[in-house]
Amino acid sequence: MPSINMIANRRAEKKRQEMNVRKLVYGISAEIGCVLVATSVLWLHMANVRGQISDLSGQIQKLEPKVNAIDDLEKQTQTLTPKVTTLDGAKADTLFWYSNLSAITGSLPEKAWLTSLAAAGSGGAPGSASGADPTVQLSGVSLDQSQVGEAMLRMNQSPGLDHIDLAFVQQQKTGDTDTVSFQMTVHLKPEPSALPGANDAKKS
Repeated sequence: MPSINMIANRRAEKKRQEMNVRKLVYGISAEIGCVLVATSVLWLHMANVRGQISDLSGQIQKLEPKVNAIDDLEKQTQTLTPKVTTLDGAKADTLFWYSNLSAITGSLPEKAWLTSLAAAGSGGAPGSASGADPTVQLSGVSLDQSQVGEAMLRMNQSPGLDHIDLAFVQQQKTGDTDTVSFQMTVHLKPEPSALPGANDAKKS
């Protein structure tokens, strides 16, 4: 009887070991399956990333000529900037003198005429490095002194002209007609860009 019990116990133990082995095999198989699934997912993701990288590389190659063209345009812009700045300054100076000379000639009465006109101060530029206002030297003739006074009054009322200094008024003969000659200095208001601190104001 005891030997029969030992055989039964050994059989039961063997079955338990076989069950444990099966469980271990199943567990390992499940882990291998999970690893394979994860590997497949990662492989698909990597394939997708490679595809995106390939697409982006293609787009970069297509955009490269445009990028080079933009770089060329930027270089051309940098080259042209000094010329554009010079042209803008010349345009501003031209408009400055045109508007002020028009104001001066438009302020003359009907019986007053200019014989000479010359810009002075800082080489004729609107505003000088020393801070002096640009000026215009005028010489002319009129039938009487009242015409000179009227011309000065009109110039003083012009927005672009600052003030007028009369140098002299002198009686003279022009042919058989009594006239007066005059000379005056017209002080112009400098452009805002020529005023001290204008650049600092723009920056702020």
